[in-house]
Amino acid sequence: MIKVYSYEATDEETCYEKCIEDLDVYSSDLLVESSETEGSYHMNVVKKEDVMNFIREYIQTIGKMMGVDIQLEVREDEEFFLVTMVSNNNPILIGKDGRTMTALQLLVRQALQTQTGFSIKVNLDASNYRAKKVKRFEYEIKNIVREVQKTKTDAKLDPMNSYQRRIVHSLLSDFNNVTTESVGEEPNRCVVIKYIGN
Repeated sequence: MIKVYSYEATDEETCYEKCIEDLDVYSSDLLVESSETEGSYHMNVVKKEDVMNFIREYIQTIGKMMGVDIQLEVREDEEFFLVTMVSNNNPILIGKDGRTMTALQLLVRQALQTQTGFSIKVNLDASNYRAKKVKRFEYEIKNIVREVQKTKTDAKLDPMNSYQRRIVHSLLSDFNNVTTESVGEEPNRCVVIKYIGN
């Protein structure tokens, strides 16, 4: 169980002070959802440490049900909790094209939502499967960018999720003479790599 703490005060600063003093933590140790009404500030708070412990226990419990012994590391990276898993049977844990791991990731996110009422982003990886996939993806994008630079012709990429689009936008900030633009509506939103010259 993840305990959700609630605080209310006349303003944000007083609310935070109450919370930090009561829980004996730094504000960086917390996930906070807040709302404000006239003359009242309300916060729901969970400790990141509690979230990490829940993720560990939840995944290990599912692993036992699957007959897979899972060792894992959970760390925070900006707005995500990154989970690196190692097991005695990584192919089962990963599944065909990463489907089992993606399903497990969805289960973890939904369990966290149910426990806390917060939308908490979690990314799972096993045996560096996703990290290797990202490297391959980046390699393919770099080849397309070089082709755009050489031919001076824009390239519209296949539809991709927001995580992949963010990778493309970030990757292209290192290249000259090109820019990116996301176009279309979900789930068909995609990136266009545009040649902009000197």
